[in-house]
Amino acid sequence: MKKNLMLLLLLLTVSAKSQIVEVLAKGDTLQKPSYQQFIYLSDSTAVSDAVFVSRIKATGSLRNVTHLYYFIKNKAQEKGANGFKFESFEKINDTTSELTLSVYFCNDTLFEANFAHIPKNKIYIFGKENLLEQETQSYKIQSKKYDIGNGRFRVFDIKEGEEYKINKGGFTGMTYWIKRKPEGYSSFLSFSGLGLNGANYMVGGGVGVSFNTGKIDHVDPNLALVLLRIYNEQK
Repeated sequence: MKKNLMLLLLLLTVSAKSQIVEVLAKGDTLQKPSYQQFIYLSDSTAVSDAVFVSRIKATGSLRNVTHLYYFIKNKAQEKGANGFKFESFEKINDTTSELTLSVYFCNDTLFEANFAHIPKNKIYIFGKENLLEQETQSYKIQSKKYDIGNGRFRVFDIKEGEEYKINKGGFTGMTYWIKRKPEGYSSFLSFSGLGLNGANYMVGGGVGVSFNTGKIDHVDPNLALVLLRIYNEQK
């Protein structure tokens, strides 16, 4: 186990050193949030009352697209940002991609208004982040079998009065139940530890890892909403 952990940390360190993070534009005003967060801002959310901090681009391998998000998040929080808007994701060549986010300092009132534009009462299933390979993972919802491919997501509506049973791995695997919530929160799930359950990446090679040993993993909602702009929907 210790050997596997050291190998994973080494691979992440090598990956971190291969990334390029650029600040494309800077704002004139900078404030520091009282606590760290990094909230996805919908395209429909007005940011006229927010403070523009910077526009940041990360370039790296299509094998680990979530790393781009975490590198930008780390740089943005260093500068005092606590919210962001998706700008673009582009494939530069067969192996490399670029992710660009505009990052802001926002007050709680803006975040409350933003919540109205976030998808409600959905279950999102995400495939693996490696866009250089094609593979599928099987799972069941309500005892019906589905597959999810790399770089794909599938969405299910959470209907009123129903409880949804998600299973990965059959009888000896893991089962998770989801009900509709009054607040309308959606669930973002993967079967591959997508995003390493909120690992903190540091430009230059450092990494802090939080492991989830279950077969059904919760994806951080803010990362998940970015992946909805990067991945393709699987019908």
